[in-house]
Formats: sequence, structure tokens, C-alpha cells
Amino acid sequence: MFYKRLFLVTAFLFALIPVTASAGGTHFLVEPYTGVTFNAGFEKEDAVGLESGAFLAVGGKLKGFSPRFYLYVKASQSFFGSDDVFVTERQSNGCVRRSYTGLVGGLRMVIPLFWHLRLNLELGAGTMFSQNKFTESGRKIVEYDENLTVVDLGAGLNLRLYRWLSVGVMYDYRFVAEDEYGDMITTILGGSVTDKDLGWNALTATLGLHF
Repeated sequence: MFYKRLFLVTAFLFALIPVTASAGGTHFLVEPYTGVTFNAGFEKEDAVGLESGAFLAVGGKLKGFSPRFYLYVKASQSFFGSDDVFVTERQSNGCVRRSYTGLVGGLRMVIPLFWHLRLNLELGAGTMFSQNKFTESGRKIVEYDENLTVVDLGAGLNLRLYRWLSVGVMYDYRFVAEDEYGDMITTILGGSVTDKDLGWNALTATLGLHF
């Protein structure tokens, strides 16, 4: 995970080098998105969920500098559904349900590549509000909520179809930026998780409305 974070941060900084192509564009962006998300660190559970959300941004181009910069806020909702698990220690079946509501703000850089194709790079931070539930036959239901401080790194490609419309694909890596030394459900399942493990990867399709 360290190398993944290093790669994304390095790519973001490298992109600060001016390029000769023209970015064009407008000042306001509304970008709904949807796709799949994968958790990291919950080794006893299903890693695949669904994510959707909306990206709102305002920005523009600096004189003599091809990339465009946007300040953004992004709200997301992730569902991992009902995950049936087998608890080896007790030889019993259980069910895990997790969902996350994310609110992140930061900076997006839009770099023109060629034709109408752009490279998007994002760096942001915010909060993930988690809802967690575990049921197991013969045991009391376990439910709890958490607020997690996260850093969000993103990269993707965007195709500008018209001045006001674009489509794209984004990859986001979100990781916990605070000490997090355990998770109740993971402990019940006989596993372990720390802040060094906990994160989420999302691959989403985007629809951009430019104003």
C-alpha cells in the first residue's frame, strides 16, 4: 500500500510540469459517478461493493499554464451488502453488513493529453461515516457506527464530447489517516485490522456536466 500511495502522489506532483496542449473548458463541473469499490484490510469478508456519488467543483486555468485546477467537494455512498461468513472458531455462520458515506474535499488537476482526452489527478481529504452490523445465530446482534478521517487519491481519463458534456473513468484509493487499531466485527471473526491495512479502492464511470 505504501508504494501505491507513493506512486499516486508522485504522479500528481509530476503533473505540475507545464505541457504545451490546451485544456480548454469551463469554470463549474457537476460529475455524478457510479461503479465498484473494494475494501482492503477486512481479510475475513467479501471485498466487493457498489459505490455512487457526485463530484462538484469550481476552477479554471492559470495564464501560461495548460492544466486546469478545480477545488472540489465529493459525496459518496458505498454498500457492501450482506456478506455471509463462516466463523471457524465456533463452526457457525454469520452475516456482515457494512456501508459508508464519504465527504471529501480537495484539488483536481485536469491535464490535456491529445484530441479531447484529459488526464484527471485528485488529492483530497475528508471523512468516512461507516455503519456496521454483524449477526450470528445464538449471539446478540452487533451494531456500531464510526467516523474515519481519510485521504483520497485519484487518477483517471476523461473524454470531452462537447463543451458542456464529458464521460470518463476514475480510480480512487482512500485510506485511513488516523490511528485505527481494530475493528469489532473483524475481532469477532478472528482477524485483525490496523490503520496500516484499512482502505478502499473504487473504479467508477463518470458523467461530467460543464458550466
